[in-house]
Amino acid sequence: MSFETLVVAISDRFLSQRTFQLVVEPALADLEFEEAIGRRGLIANRGAVLRAIAGAVWHDARRGSDGFLKLTLLSACYYGLPLGMSVRLFKTWEDFFVALMVLFALSLTPVMVCFWPSRDPVRPGE
Repeated sequence: MSFETLVVAISDRFLSQRTFQLVVEPALADLEFEEAIGRRGLIANRGAVLRAIAGAVWHDARRGSDGFLKLTLLSACYYGLPLGMSVRLFKTWEDFFVALMVLFALSLTPVMVCFWPSRDPVRPGE
C-alpha cells in the first residue's frame, strides 16, 4: 500500500468530502509535484501531507463539535444524576471526581457508536 493510498483511505474514513477536496487533495498534488522535481526530501514532503491531514481533522472536529458535545452532555447528565444522588457513598471528593470523569469518558461511547458519520468506501482507481 502506497503512502498516497493510505492517506486517501484514512481521509475517506475520517474527513468530510469537502474538507478532503479543499485541504488534503492539494497537499497530495504538492507531494507529487515536489517528488517529481526533487526539490525537498521524502520525509519533508510526507510531513507536509500529514500536517494537512491533522489540520483537516481539526477543522472537521471544530465544525461538528457543537452537536457532538450536546449529545455527549445529554448522555453524561442521564448517567450523572444517579452518581450525584449517591455522592455520600464516596469516601473523598477525589473518588467522586474520578468516578465523574470515568462516567464522562464512558458517555462518549454510545454517542460515537450511534452518531459517527458513515463514509462512502474508497473506489479502486481513485
